[in-house]
Amino acid sequence: MLDEKVKADLKKAFPFIAELGDKQDDFLNFLNHQRLEPGMVLMDESRRCSGVILVLSGTIRVYKLSSDGKEITLYRIGRGETCVLTVACMLGTGDMPFPVSASAEQVSDVVSIPFEIFKKYFYEIPSIQKFFFSSMSAKFYSLLGLLENVTFKRTSDRLQDFLITKTAGGTYPLYATHETIALELGTAREVISRLLKEMEAKGQVTLSRGKIILHQDKI
Repeated sequence: MLDEKVKADLKKAFPFIAELGDKQDDFLNFLNHQRLEPGMVLMDESRRCSGVILVLSGTIRVYKLSSDGKEITLYRIGRGETCVLTVACMLGTGDMPFPVSASAEQVSDVVSIPFEIFKKYFYEIPSIQKFFFSSMSAKFYSLLGLLENVTFKRTSDRLQDFLITKTAGGTYPLYATHETIALELGTAREVISRLLKEMEAKGQVTLSRGKIILHQDKI
């Protein structure tokens, strides 16, 4: 059950709710609110899909974990977004294991739509279909870009692209550990440490504990 403050915030973050008409109150009454602390696992591959997630605040990282403990970040979802893989579970054969893992990077507020309620309203309300299909399309193209990078780009090039993006071309320092970057790019920490040391030797970055300064003019 949602309190009135969460309901009001949900309507602001997800405009399709305003288009539910006389079904809006019934729909909202079925939703559940949860606050997540940083690092809290929301879903993983040992659990079955039980509902669709809507993010009100914070950031949720969705990632794939290999059998030997390596990770790669697939995408993130923030305010006004949904985890499209939970939607895929719901619209598939039903009671399926979640194919990836998801955890909070910050204090995050999420609202979940139970499985049966989502399917009922999804098939009845065009505005809900439009929102979720648009979300799935956007993340699909994002995942295609990730697949292209992993398959066709060298790790050194992917690291450079990552640093350029995260520092706005060297405008700001990046506060991150080598382990964090490795998890982001789906490689080993030792690989990232070696590549950063090579970049430092060329004057492309300045390294200190938990901090990286990019000198893009040297790349």
